[in-house]
Amino acid sequence: MKRLSFVLFMALSGSLLIQSCKQGDKSNTPVPKDAVLVLHINNTTLSSKLSWQEIKASNWFKELYSEAPDSMLRKLMDDPDNSGMDTKADMVMFLKKVGQGGYMAFEGTLKDAAAFETFNKKVTDGAAVSKDGDASYIAIQKQGLVYWKGTHFVYIMDAPLGAMTNAMNGSYNSEPYKFSTDSLRQFAKATFEISGSNSLNSDDRFRALLKDEGDVHFWVNNEEYLSALSGDALSVLKMGDIFKGYVTASSISFDNGKISMKSKSYLNKQMADLYKKYPSKKISADVINRIPSQNVAGVLAINYSPEGLKEIIKFTGLDGLANGFLEKAHLSIDEFVKANKGDLVLAVTDFEMKKKEVLIPGYDGGEPYKHYTTQPDVKVLFATSVNDKAAFDKLITTLSDQMGDQKGQMPEVTHQIDKNWFAAGNSADQVTKFMSGTTVSHPFTSRLTDYSFGMYVDIQKILTGFGSALKDSSEDAAMTLSLKMWQDILVAGGGELKDGAISSFGEINLVDKSTNSLKQLNQYIDNMHAIFKRRHNSTVQVEDVILEEVAKDEPAPPPPPRKK
Repeated sequence: MKRLSFVLFMALSGSLLIQSCKQGDKSNTPVPKDAVLVLHINNTTLSSKLSWQEIKASNWFKELYSEAPDSMLRKLMDDPDNSGMDTKADMVMFLKKVGQGGYMAFEGTLKDAAAFETFNKKVTDGAAVSKDGDASYIAIQKQGLVYWKGTHFVYIMDAPLGAMTNAMNGSYNSEPYKFSTDSLRQFAKATFEISGSNSLNSDDRFRALLKDEGDVHFWVNNEEYLSALSGDALSVLKMGDIFKGYVTASSISFDNGKISMKSKSYLNKQMADLYKKYPSKKISADVINRIPSQNVAGVLAINYSPEGLKEIIKFTGLDGLANGFLEKAHLSIDEFVKANKGDLVLAVTDFEMKKKEVLIPGYDGGEPYKHYTTQPDVKVLFATSVNDKAAFDKLITTLSDQMGDQKGQMPEVTHQIDKNWFAAGNSADQVTKFMSGTTVSHPFTSRLTDYSFGMYVDIQKILTGFGSALKDSSEDAAMTLSLKMWQDILVAGGGELKDGAISSFGEINLVDKSTNSLKQLNQYIDNMHAIFKRRHNSTVQVEDVILEEVAKDEPAPPPPPRKK
């Protein structure tokens, strides 16, 4: 395990969470109240769905085990408790912004302090253990440290959030702010002292999240996160007013036949009042069923309030900037609101791979020659409801004029408009059928219509569309395996504001409905690993044969000259 990087170790430590069998007390893991991101693992439910023994039985794990560089890593892979950590208790990762920089922490409970110290000495190639009062710590490759006291430990890693701010501001050459080992030690020490109102556990919304029976809990402090990304830019634009107090609390569950996510977005009072004043309506089944194709690969549908959008723009102070931009096109926000009703749908249909002929110019004025390539072919349809046809006509005419010569560089698009709808797409037939009101009863429609926004992706149709482009038996085997695994994706949300939050959910649905998705993922990864390992071995063998044949055909080297 020598020279194992700290990042790799953190990833390995995360995997230890899976093999536990007892729920820890969630309130005992200290997390700062202003943490940017928090990841919490529900140890009990995960281990009931996929045990460490099942992971060890997989071929990909056995291969990793055989390649482990030393006995310490094998010992850890045999039983994660050999690390000295209590893998039956809670473990948490969080990210915190501090001034121009930031740090990431991974913390949990100790089961055997002596084993933990031995383990970390091995990780750090025998680095010395230092004392900080009654706590101990070890520096890890100048980018972090491990700090422990009593029954609690924390790994601290420097996370230069300033690098994101520099990228957002275009300052790519600026060096990100980094903390010294001594500073990281102080952050670790402060983690042990988090309590009361300084702890995220004092937030009712976070406690409600941890009560959810999901396998993984994820918390995002959007105000802190966007501040880390943009620095002072949000405060200058007043965009920060939207995100004050705005947090997202999500849980992920590996259920039978699907991976599901539930999420709540908590708004501040001003944004909540706007949402109540301009509520979004539910997606209409009639809108979805106007998509004139039985072969829908994906669809995005939204029912928004144009007046509410205008008020949000005003609330953030961007109305002047927006109107200034629109004035160049002889438009205004009010004209946009007047033109639109709020229904919007984008559909991708009839996906397939087609062989296309490409003419390549001949060399030095010679005859061009044909080259055949396989490329995706798909129909795209966009439609939005019209509130005022004259106002919408002006929008379309003005935008078309503004494009000028660039229209010739755009893909060929057909559009139509009447008093109710505007539709555009790369298939004239689909546009005409949508405008005529042709209806198709789609099996996924009812799964979207209780919400104000929704997205549906048919993985089966997409995978099938790629079928004609498969090149060999390995790709064919991988495709067959994937078709037996993945079904579709559904994301939807919006609707009523409850307890200051807007709810949403997402699902990745699998073909097998009887087995939990975590177990299926482990099997899928194992089978895919076997397929591509066979392909790799086969390729290597073919290359060896070719090299041997080439060597046979090469003339023998001339004999050395005779000595006189």
